[in-house]
Amino acid sequence: MYIKIIDEQEKRALLKNYSVFINKTALRKFAKKSGYGQEYEGVTFKENMIPEWEWEQELNDIKDNQVVLQVVYPATISDNKEAEENVYLDFDEFYNYLAGVVDERIAESPEDKAEYQELLAEVKTALEL
Repeated sequence: MYIKIIDEQEKRALLKNYSVFINKTALRKFAKKSGYGQEYEGVTFKENMIPEWEWEQELNDIKDNQVVLQVVYPATISDNKEAEENVYLDFDEFYNYLAGVVDERIAESPEDKAEYQELLAEVKTALEL
């Protein structure tokens, strides 16, 4: 069951959970406008979606300048094991989210500051911001 998350508090909760997966590898992928995720959650760009039945609803909902965070049980907010919760983010919203997570990573590992900043700049360029 497909659920489009529009409640801001629920969006923030799902994004916070996904933030643990934001690392240098994820940023490199995003800089190529390629998706990245783990078993139960991941970010996908529209151009990575294959026009098949499994992407039908997402392709109808996503805009060219957006990404979708897709979350399945047990990482969902709801307890519905069949639910797929999707959060749509405009590129500027996605970039600002990544910038906040990168700040956290830099605080954790100050020695990686230059590399994180360079990767974030590459993402910004890829998103044409």
